Amino acid sequence: MDKKTSRRLLCISMVFFWASEYCHAPYFTPYLEGLGFSAEAIGVMVGAYGFTQIFARIPIGITTDAFNCYKLTILFGAISTTLSSFFLMFATHMWSIILCRVMAGLAASTWLAFSVLYNAYYKDDESVTAMTNANAFNNVGKLLAFFLGILTATRWGYKVPLLCSFLTGLVAVIAVVFLKPIEIKHESFSFNHALDVIKTPMIIVAALFAMLPQFYMQGTAFSFTSSKAKLLGASSFTIGVISLAFTLIQVLISPYVGKKLLKKLKSAFAVSLGLVLLSLSSIVIAIADTPYLLILGNIVGGVGCLILNALLMSLIVRSVSEEKRSTAMGFYQAVYGIGMTLGPVVMGNLVGAKGYGWAYMTIAIIMFVFAFVAIPTVSKVERR
Repeated sequence: MDKKTSRRLLCISMVFFWASEYCHAPYFTPYLEGLGFSAEAIGVMVGAYGFTQIFARIPIGITTDAFNCYKLTILFGAISTTLSSFFLMFATHMWSIILCRVMAGLAASTWLAFSVLYNAYYKDDESVTAMTNANAFNNVGKLLAFFLGILTATRWGYKVPLLCSFLTGLVAVIAVVFLKPIEIKHESFSFNHALDVIKTPMIIVAALFAMLPQFYMQGTAFSFTSSKAKLLGASSFTIGVISLAFTLIQVLISPYVGKKLLKKLKSAFAVSLGLVLLSLSSIVIAIADTPYLLILGNIVGGVGCLILNALLMSLIVRSVSEEKRSTAMGFYQAVYGIGMTLGPVVMGNLVGAKGYGWAYMTIAIIMFVFAFVAIPTVSKVERR
């Protein structure tokens, strides 16, 4: 198998992997509400996805680096997301749903292997382009997921998108089975190896700021924004369109962001810009009195998340040598898993206590404060 064919199979596996993770995402919180769970309980169940990644990503990254087992790690991820969605179709109790979400979290933890292997097809000075492309395939998978969700949930209800997650997961598994990865330089594991990576200042800063878009996405765009849309009277079709807008804008503008915008802006200002957009998005959603304003809010938030995710991932890749990148990415993604966990849990409690408007305004304030913190912090680390 030639290098081009292998890369194409990797791209296909990326798309269908993320489709499997997200086919049911826009409808998951309304689906859980239909099962009778409270906002607080839903926050815990949704948050289990990120909580798993806090503990799974670093060992997966270290193991993948040490044994150069990128294909095996990717295959494990594809199988895990497929099984998670299959069992979710039958799960009705809180702990069985949490177990399925843990499996999905384990699957998402293998994304570091996808992204590091994909980056290996590019030259070192093309890391921004590579990571932007990887994020684009991530978003194309989500876009496919939301299209499938709209088509099936509108006609057959919130549960059928889980079947779509299972079927797209199977496609990802098949693509990975036939994948023949290229060789990546690696070194034997040592604690010094891991500590050297984790102590890198840019990796620490990038990981901490990456918590914020993950907090936003998992707490709003992929969970409680759908619940607010339902509260405002949105149909299943409209809920799907609202979620679709968040990802579609990222797919449409990712070439511009990766090839032009992020090359023109200094890293510190790009991080600040992304956080300001998340703040504005939260304000729009907080004051929305019609489902259609939620579309605008998700478009603004989608642009902010694209800028942040593409830039921060490229900073990670550029900060360490090739043989240490899975470890670096594992640490980075483990830390942002904290944001993925806290987002739905915090939002669930805020919504339960104060309502949607107050909850979203709180998120807006948090993002705005960190937008100011980003400029001096990232600038200082870059100078070092």
